[in-house]
Amino acid sequence: MIDLIYLCIPMVKNIQHQHSQIWFGTDLSEKLNDILKSDFSNCKKIIITDETVFDLWIENLISSTEELHDAEIIQLSAGEDQKTIEICYQVWESLSDYKIGRKDLIINFGGGVITDMGGFIASTFKRGLNFINIPTTLLSQVDASVGGKTGVDLGPFKNQIGVFANPKHVFIDNKYLTTLNEIELKSGFAEMLKHGLIANKKHWDNLTQINEITVASVSPFIYDSVQIKHQIVELDPTEKNGRKSLNFGHTVGHAFEGFLLQAGSLAPHGFAVAWGMVIEAELSDQLPTASVHKIKTEIKNRYSICPISKSSIPELLDLMKNDKKNENENINFTLLSQIGESIINQNVESEKLSQVLNDYLA
Repeated sequence: MIDLIYLCIPMVKNIQHQHSQIWFGTDLSEKLNDILKSDFSNCKKIIITDETVFDLWIENLISSTEELHDAEIIQLSAGEDQKTIEICYQVWESLSDYKIGRKDLIINFGGGVITDMGGFIASTFKRGLNFINIPTTLLSQVDASVGGKTGVDLGPFKNQIGVFANPKHVFIDNKYLTTLNEIELKSGFAEMLKHGLIANKKHWDNLTQINEITVASVSPFIYDSVQIKHQIVELDPTEKNGRKSLNFGHTVGHAFEGFLLQAGSLAPHGFAVAWGMVIEAELSDQLPTASVHKIKTEIKNRYSICPISKSSIPELLDLMKNDKKNENENINFTLLSQIGESIINQNVESEKLSQVLNDYLA
């Protein structure tokens, strides 16, 4: 039995993001139903979800949303290792079996893997279907489901295949956070910390005042985190310039994540990003030493130690050299000039990168 703890945001708020509406609240089923009735009433609806969210939330979603009573459900296995083109192919075949047309609707109901992959599936099937994201993890609420990036992994390389495509709506509903464990909340919290580090010192300061990461403690800051990302993406939707600031922690973090994925030992995305932020803060020559220490201490106190050994540094460097953000065969970093300000398109010599990794890894 799910305990629906209604927390934090007492009223429905929204952000107009490019061609999307992002809705915030606690129990948004009525708003969802109204939009489905007004905009998508005469089309077929397909819900893409995973086994975890299906077991916890699908009955609640269907029973509370009249317009979804006849929706078809495609249930996938959970996990980053499912985020592949092979799984997309299987879903495309299912959409063909259901005779889904270009005016029909995909609803991606789950965490970042589902919203990333579901958005890619929708935006490529028959050259593009409308889709809605209902993110169910803190990580997907503050990051993955917003901004128009969709895609899948290619072996150990994160998000190598994908397109920019925006959902029609995103429903950021607090109630879904009530079934997350501490690790899942911490994973999302890392991306919130990143938003503060790259663009808003006040947001960083607010988050670092939180003693224990719980639904109640982080929920008041979800809107602020999404607003920061929204403002960055609005100015640079396709990551030609300023949007690259959102990559802080991700060049190294994706290498950590890809290495562990290859080794069959999955790491939560936010944990890999947190470890990556420590390394990339150390690489930030303009960042005052006291600020580097603050970032390292904050992350050390909240996150486990990266389980990768020094002997794996050559493999990590190879993964970074294949990162999709690179240009002219240089590893491309976003670094910090101070807490709340970032600088993009920074190249770091391999020797220095190796030394910082060597000092950090077990």
